[in-house]
Amino acid sequence: MAKYSEHVKIDGNAMVADGVNNGMMKAAAKDDRIIAVLEDMGFPGLGWFKENAPERVIECGIAEANGAVMAAGLAAEGFVPFIHSFAFAVVSRACNQIRQSILQDRFNVKLLGREGAWGEPGISHNHIEIIGITRVMPNLVIVDPADVVEAEKAVMAIAEYIGPVFLKIEASPPPLRIFTEDYPFDLGKAYTVKDGKDATIIACGYMLTESILAGELLEKEGIDVRIINMSTLKPLDNEAVIRAAEETGAIVTAENASIIGGLGEAVATVLSEYSPAPLIRVGIEDEFSQSGRIMPEIDELKTHFGLGAEDVALSVKECMAKRERLKKRK
Repeated sequence: MAKYSEHVKIDGNAMVADGVNNGMMKAAAKDDRIIAVLEDMGFPGLGWFKENAPERVIECGIAEANGAVMAAGLAAEGFVPFIHSFAFAVVSRACNQIRQSILQDRFNVKLLGREGAWGEPGISHNHIEIIGITRVMPNLVIVDPADVVEAEKAVMAIAEYIGPVFLKIEASPPPLRIFTEDYPFDLGKAYTVKDGKDATIIACGYMLTESILAGELLEKEGIDVRIINMSTLKPLDNEAVIRAAEETGAIVTAENASIIGGLGEAVATVLSEYSPAPLIRVGIEDEFSQSGRIMPEIDELKTHFGLGAEDVALSVKECMAKRERLKKRK
């Protein structure tokens, strides 16, 4: 049985969205500057707002660019606006307004976007490229929580952080409940879920669940893998990446997103600049997402995209083999 870190206790499954709901209600109750900006998509903890602070709810409808500019204006007046919609809507449809009206002045706006390879809306709504889009935007922090506990803590943390943030709410099967209630979430810092010496998996979001399952498969083969939760994708915790490269010498990244511009490329940049090591990126290749609303279809999509625990485990073994080939060349 794998030995996990102090604040890890694997216990069933729970939706990340539930943690976002809880975090939103707690943050809004604590800070009356928080404004819910809706874009025809509901809002986390909306029932709380309707009952306790209906004056702090603004419905923009399907006018995402207008919502971004409105949020910028609210932030300029000292409020803390949270915008919520599908990621393609809250970000892609308002890219220019986010860039010009929010990020240039580093206004205190929080963007909550639903995205991932799974879900019934398919190609149009299940964007997988939003991490790549947002990573190039200056002044924007990016967070992708891995479970219900981290999601709640992440929402409360970004509410206190002064500056623009994009938080990804993944459209995925319910991930494992991974962290204990006293898990010390720290914006901008990675967390080692499990230590190991043979290789390292660096994961974010739902793929931390598949990485944990992969670690259990590898343990049966005598492979001791380190598992790192990289929930903040920007700024990246470079020290955690460098340390893993130096101590294990083989890195696999796992993300429920396109590998182009995503976590894998961010890690690759750190490795190339500070501590070169073999790397394999697990994620979605250069293609679009697809629809899947029931478990058989979701499992088929997991297999299609190569996002299962078996895929992660195989990538770890391939990366270790790559490391040994490189040693022989020296």
